Amino acid sequence: MVELHWVDKLTAPFAPRWTARRMRARISLDVMARYESAGNSRRTSGWKRTSGDANVDQGGDLATLRSDARDLIQNNAYAKSALSTITRHIVGWGISATTPHARAGEVYKQWAESTACDADGRKNIYGIQKIVMNTVVVAGECLVRRRWRRPGDTDSTGKKLPIPLQLQILEPDYLDTLKDAVATLSGGWITQGKEYGPFGRLEAYWLFREHPGSARPSMTSERIPASEILHVFLDDRPGAVRGASWFGPVTLRMKDFDEYLDAALLKQKIAACLAVITSDINGDAPLGTAIAQKAGEPEWDRLEPGGIHNVTAGRSVTVVEPPAISEHAAYAKTVLSEIATGLGVTYEDLTGSYEGLPYSAARMSRLRHWDNVHDWRWNMLIPQFCDPVWSWVMTAAMVGTLEPINEIPTVEWTAPPPAMLDPSAEVLAYMRALRIGAITWPEMVRELGYDPKKQLEEIKKWKTLIDESGLIFDSDPATTTQGGQLQGAAAAKTSTTTSAAEAAFRRSVEDIVRSLRVESLTNGDH
Repeated sequence: MVELHWVDKLTAPFAPRWTARRMRARISLDVMARYESAGNSRRTSGWKRTSGDANVDQGGDLATLRSDARDLIQNNAYAKSALSTITRHIVGWGISATTPHARAGEVYKQWAESTACDADGRKNIYGIQKIVMNTVVVAGECLVRRRWRRPGDTDSTGKKLPIPLQLQILEPDYLDTLKDAVATLSGGWITQGKEYGPFGRLEAYWLFREHPGSARPSMTSERIPASEILHVFLDDRPGAVRGASWFGPVTLRMKDFDEYLDAALLKQKIAACLAVITSDINGDAPLGTAIAQKAGEPEWDRLEPGGIHNVTAGRSVTVVEPPAISEHAAYAKTVLSEIATGLGVTYEDLTGSYEGLPYSAARMSRLRHWDNVHDWRWNMLIPQFCDPVWSWVMTAAMVGTLEPINEIPTVEWTAPPPAMLDPSAEVLAYMRALRIGAITWPEMVRELGYDPKKQLEEIKKWKTLIDESGLIFDSDPATTTQGGQLQGAAAAKTSTTTSAAEAAFRRSVEDIVRSLRVESLTNGDH
């Protein structure tokens, strides 16, 4: 028996044939659905299905998601912890550049490792990396604008800029999203503030002069060439031109949980109080607190620790049983685990609790999280921010006041490593992989977060100083085995020294014996 839709019930008396065709079409659709989730039933009635592209699906929700996420960061400790964890693990102490071109590396270091790279004059490149990632996580995207300076310009401290270039970090609110689905004279179009050419190539951004939410908002936007803007966001759908806040999937959960915590706190306050209800049985008890105080009777509207009160004649007292809150811990862990999963962090990093966590579970949890970190770092931040900034710096160096660089040299990026859970086991694993050739020494050093070239120079420098001082450390495999025994030149030197000492000792003993023999013969002893 097929259930009639309300439309079918309405049209059946007047258009039975049309209603029958409509019902047959509905039955055919239900039969064709091979997946339960694709059918039309009570279980799927609440689903919001859409066939729009990434930009239509996001639509005007991006601004709302940004506002919700910013509110969570300001008022929710778990949201703040998640943001700190993601940014700290992706950027850490900074993603540094290594290049075989010595002059290029020197130019980049002079610019990047000072506040000269920041248009606000407050951060070096590693601080800028951090604020870019913070903005991407909270707002879903971040804009970086190239600001050309004149040769000879100075930074905020009055020091001459190494190269005529600075970076300005902008929130995505600067994008003029009112310019959406607008055609251009060249045959292209504008989508959510980004202008594309007739063949789909990004050509420009439409940005407000001031932040729309500032004290002096500007509703006039200007066209900025795409070559002057970096747009960093996690594009996980083909054709997406904007990024959504990473807190989007868990915003409601975090808000509901925050309200639940407030309610649980109030519940706990009630449980900590002794609530008393008094009632007038006979109707002849004093009325109100003021009357009770005037008569010199105890005030039941206020209880004090250790107080003993006499109940006024005609009144009864009932003690309210406080509610229990025993279910809080289990529920909180379930919700926080879901939030951690949605944000791609571990439950332990989100909550700061490692209670009862065995080493194997901690390692597996950390490895899963660092898979996300590597993905965000190498597939988003480095190609969308680090690589273009390197090109900008090299281009500025070519036209700046410093010695020109004829072409943009290659660059390798070194990122901070994950913290070791068991250094003895993990260092041993590196040693074994290095010995069988599964990993090269420079690759190992980069995984540990250091520059192989700088590391080698520092090792060489200190080894020379140690050798000149005559000291021998068991950390030097050229002189000492892993078991602590001398080898190589150190062993030969020690062997020579030992042989000389033994020969000297033997000669000393022979001299003593010879002198005793002579003395014995002189005294007539036989």
